[in-house]
Amino acid sequence: MKDLVKLERFYNSLKDISIINSDLDNKRDELKEEVYAFNKSIQERKIDKNISKQNEDMAKLLEGTIELIKESSNSWVTNFQEMLEKEKFRSDLANHFIIIIFGKVKAGKSSLGNFVATHKLKEQKNEFFKYDEAGKKKSIKNLDELGKDQFDTNNLECTVEIQGFKLEGMAWIDTPGLGSMVKENGDLAKEYIQSADYIIYPTSSDSPLQQDETEQLKELFEQHKKVTLCITKSDEKEEDECECGSEEGCPNCNNGLVETLQNKPLSNREKQEKYVHDEIKKIIKDDEESVLGDIFSISTHIATKGLKENSNELFENSNLPRFYELITDVVQEKATKLKENAPYDGLKSFIENYILGADQVKQENSIANIKKSLEKLDEKINESFDRFAILQKNANSDLESEIENIIAEYSSEIDQSNSKEIFTTIDGKINSKVAEVIQNNLHEIFADFDTTLKGLTSSFGISDLEIHDTYKKIHYTTETRNKKIGSRLLGTLSTIGTGIALASNPVGWVVAGTIAAGAAGSYVGGKLGEASGSDQTEEIKVGNNKEEVIQKFKYMRLEHYEKFAQNIYQQMQYTFFVPLQNTSKNININLNKFEVRIKEIL
Repeated sequence: MKDLVKLERFYNSLKDISIINSDLDNKRDELKEEVYAFNKSIQERKIDKNISKQNEDMAKLLEGTIELIKESSNSWVTNFQEMLEKEKFRSDLANHFIIIIFGKVKAGKSSLGNFVATHKLKEQKNEFFKYDEAGKKKSIKNLDELGKDQFDTNNLECTVEIQGFKLEGMAWIDTPGLGSMVKENGDLAKEYIQSADYIIYPTSSDSPLQQDETEQLKELFEQHKKVTLCITKSDEKEEDECECGSEEGCPNCNNGLVETLQNKPLSNREKQEKYVHDEIKKIIKDDEESVLGDIFSISTHIATKGLKENSNELFENSNLPRFYELITDVVQEKATKLKENAPYDGLKSFIENYILGADQVKQENSIANIKKSLEKLDEKINESFDRFAILQKNANSDLESEIENIIAEYSSEIDQSNSKEIFTTIDGKINSKVAEVIQNNLHEIFADFDTTLKGLTSSFGISDLEIHDTYKKIHYTTETRNKKIGSRLLGTLSTIGTGIALASNPVGWVVAGTIAAGAAGSYVGGKLGEASGSDQTEEIKVGNNKEEVIQKFKYMRLEHYEKFAQNIYQQMQYTFFVPLQNTSKNININLNKFEVRIKEIL
């Protein structure tokens, strides 16, 4: 049958939309996985106990930041599932080809839906559902009201429920009039109507466009929704002679007569279509002219009969091929628009506003807000670390100054007899002072030094710090010494002798004689001493090594305490700053990875 191509075109056109929707479903699943994984990792994060022990303020700031992330992540998970349900419903409306068949019970709605669902391609699957009175979606594939791949078409069809099916990228929604529905499903039906790509209003050919149907159409037109009217059941039964030729009849006839279903004559169809058109024109306002779509008569029963009997004439005259052509054009237009525009508006909105924080004022639990807290935390960490670096840099000069002051205080008292006792006293003073210096330097950052300073007290050996006299060896010869002694001795004797001999002479002569005799004696004595001299070495006491010992003591203590202070600063760095910085760094890395990942998903 050549008209079957029109059906195949329609079902194949749905595949383009289904590919888009499948990708959207995958992205929902990916996003959910990322949100749940991030939440699990952040909920397991704990603060290093050394951070809490050493700096309460910093620990509180870190705890507050982590708590914010935990609360935010929890809120993402808590709201995510609810959002998925709402977003999936809304995006299914926006990103599926939505056919709404809207009208009275027993107007042929379910028959048309069953036809579309039944004549799908073999590889395509249907998903039937209904919304109960509370607006909750439920599967109906196993309910008695529906046969396999069919809607309920019995006389008990409930007017308060919406039923439908999904096929590839299409959602077919079968809903009664809004006035006959409970509030929950009435609101739901309105949402579907607002998102509909194609609205069909069926009215029975037996009595087309009754008063209550006119009122329902009026509601749709007021929403400026374009509506295609289908005059359903456009067929009639005719009697004909049975092929058995017997007046008594056969199992296939009644007294030789059989009833056959035929399309209504074209003239009758045209009259009904004109009547419906004229009645609708009466209720359409001037600004609603564009909302009236096609009006044509169809018969799903004749279409089914034509396919069963392989009659292209019956099938074509049922007008179902025309119906399929119309909706195929709309599907293809819809698929093109979906490909041109990202069909993830609901999902994007949730991610950008609620998780990423495009609207930072409203979304306190967004990544943008978390990053602000992390920036403040890092600022505090950097401030403390910079201050810590300054304290560490000044530690040596502070310690050197204090050690020098203590040694200077006792240096005048130190001698050979008390050096050991005084050095021991100085060590005690230095221990206390060093502890005080370190604690004062670090007090503004760290709170607990009990364990850190326990290793400060140390016993030093002082046996190599004894004070003793120092001597200097002087090398000289006795020749020089004897020469000087002989010269002095004989010179003196000569002077005395000459003075006696000339005692009676005048003064001038006495003086001259004395000088001459002294000089002669010195000369002779010097020569005698020179002749009797030899080489000699003598050790002379020049003081003690007190200053040297004090300097050695100072160097040894300063070296020890500088190393000790350096170890303390390194210990504080590894037990406080490293865990603190690593915690902040890891949170930032994980948060950035999470942010990048969810952006990639979209």
